[in-house]
Amino acid sequence: MSQGIINKCYTIGFGYKFLLQYANETANLKPPQEYVPWVVVNNQPLRQEFENFVKYVCQAYKGDHKPAACKAQSSNLSPTFYPPVILVVDFYKLALQWPPSVCNSTLNCKLPIPTGFKIHGIWAQDALDVSVPLYNARKPCTHPQPILTRPPLQQLLISDVALWNQLPTLWPNLASTGSNVGFWFKEWMKHGTCSDFAQHPQSYFQSAIQLRKNLNSIFQLIGASPQISCNKHRRTRVLLLGEMFICYGRPRPSHTFGTPQNCSNLFYGLYNSGSDTIEFP
Repeated sequence: MSQGIINKCYTIGFGYKFLLQYANETANLKPPQEYVPWVVVNNQPLRQEFENFVKYVCQAYKGDHKPAACKAQSSNLSPTFYPPVILVVDFYKLALQWPPSVCNSTLNCKLPIPTGFKIHGIWAQDALDVSVPLYNARKPCTHPQPILTRPPLQQLLISDVALWNQLPTLWPNLASTGSNVGFWFKEWMKHGTCSDFAQHPQSYFQSAIQLRKNLNSIFQLIGASPQISCNKHRRTRVLLLGEMFICYGRPRPSHTFGTPQNCSNLFYGLYNSGSDTIEFP
């Protein structure tokens, strides 16, 4: 295009009109724009898949003569356009267990019982603070299908040596039965397969580990109100601090979480009043 045509478009005001038009379209997107870049194909946001926008544009293209970029990756295209659309996730909870309490109330644990808060999971929650359902092939929340069997998930975790070495310490299976890998797989299936990390399992576990490492002390000022859960000691029946949940907004495109936010419900389980007396063994 010649420079003269571009200058004419600019000087007679067409450029400004187009800018307003696109700004209006962006302001009326459904679901609304959450961050930049926010790529939409056929009214469907690509979210964390924005870097693969060429693939989704090519899948949506119905013309007879596809561009060269589409032909180059035609072997990787699926016949149906299914961008990852996860509309129900509102926030995440980092669930942290206090082993001395959990192992004296609801769980029969391996010995020795560790100290320090350990990761239970990182849970995708909806606006009502209900866990988002796991992946259902009949009503898929993401495409392609996420990892749904243990061996490939285990191999993926092993491939990140640093992550694999930290998981047993920060995210151990406390129960006397079962394995660490089995516990991680269960958490992934229940809370990861329809999360923003559905196509990025490593990032799901890496994020939980990093969030836990950022909390150097449980008494550190986190700048937000956590959610507290208690259990009764199986012998004395006193209330024990069992779990603490720290809430975070949805991650940025880089799969990193920002600062904690106030949890919508401050009490969970047996602890339902700020006047309850609890012990912290």
